[in-house]
Amino acid sequence: MCFYITATLPKGTDLNKFRHDIKKFEMAFKVIHNDNIDSQLRPGELYLRATKSYCDCDTILGSLNRQNEYQTFLNSKKVKTLRKKKWTDEEIDNWINQKLKNKKGEIGGKLTQNERKSEVERWRQFILNLLENSNVSHIGILKHWYHGALEDENITLKETRRIQNSKVTPDFLLNLKEDILYEFYIPYKS
Repeated sequence: MCFYITATLPKGTDLNKFRHDIKKFEMAFKVIHNDNIDSQLRPGELYLRATKSYCDCDTILGSLNRQNEYQTFLNSKKVKTLRKKKWTDEEIDNWINQKLKNKKGEIGGKLTQNERKSEVERWRQFILNLLENSNVSHIGILKHWYHGALEDENITLKETRRIQNSKVTPDFLLNLKEDILYEFYIPYKS
């Protein structure tokens, strides 16, 4: 279906206290109730739809990670046609990897280079601003390929990585991987 960027915030976080920042950085931060993901978070932690976009397929986050393009190919009409022609998973995997190898990667979908820089900087500033100017101890970011509704998706987190605020660089954000919850924090607030 689509990629979506979701977020986590600590239990008891009052979203109204930083609605201004959410609006300033053009985010949504609307609460999602997903029992599956809730069971993998700390008790009471908030799970949120991060962006206002219809979907996040063209997100800059993780765009240097070829896993995203691989997933797009894997879910394409072309692969469905190959499956109907009885191609094996290995043949499809080889076909996709060859396509990726031949493709000159352009990150950030349809964005210009300046728009890509601006977009990754917007995410970086949003994360840092939220950590530095609010009472939250951490903010989690998750990128996942959804096959159904955000409330019903069965997600298995590969891992949770705690990342200090000093490591939140454009390069880091461009290389985020799918299904890893990146938990950004400031050491003295933990």
